Amino acid sequence: MMDTPIIIVMILMMVSATILPHSGSAQTDNVNWSSLRLRKQINSKLTFDIRPIIRINDNISKYQNASIDFSINRKIAEGWSVQFLSRTWFLPDSPLGQFLWADVAHKTKIGAHNISNRIRMHYSLNTNLINPADFIRWQTTISPKVKSKFRPFISIEPWFQLDGLNAFTRIRYEPGFNIDLGSNYNFTFMWRKQDSISIEPADIQNHIVITLTKLI
Repeated sequence: MMDTPIIIVMILMMVSATILPHSGSAQTDNVNWSSLRLRKQINSKLTFDIRPIIRINDNISKYQNASIDFSINRKIAEGWSVQFLSRTWFLPDSPLGQFLWADVAHKTKIGAHNISNRIRMHYSLNTNLINPADFIRWQTTISPKVKSKFRPFISIEPWFQLDGLNAFTRIRYEPGFNIDLGSNYNFTFMWRKQDSISIEPADIQNHIVITLTKLI
């Protein structure tokens, strides 16, 4: 069973994601992200992932774009890891987009529950004008212990925009769950609410993120 403090924290994060007011007008869209992640455990410390993603926007009715991630993750100490990720975007009627991300992550436990924090340097090569902004992103995830293959989690991730702006301009709330399917397969479902901060009109996106992971 989940401890009462962990349940309270998860409920408060969910409530804040759904009822916080927005000033002025807002543009809202519902988007589906579907992906297959192929994961290779090179050794006890090193992991390599390939993850193609397809996105359907306009209230999940129209193809938006696709991308492919290549990432390598290395454990560097007890609870600590670093990751480098390259995301190449395939955008309709536009040159390829390219993001480079560098992460430092830490995992620990409060009681039997997992708490993780990740700092991400988010850099765009600015190969097009779709999203040239650079950010520092800080994600905190709570994963309560459950006696099941069904593992819930909830994350919050504020985005601090660089490029001379130097302000928080975006935030994500991400409740979801993982299911161990056996035979080296894992299924992840997540609802992500992405909201703008101090930007008018507000840009609100609801992402349904579905990922099937295969360990190869």
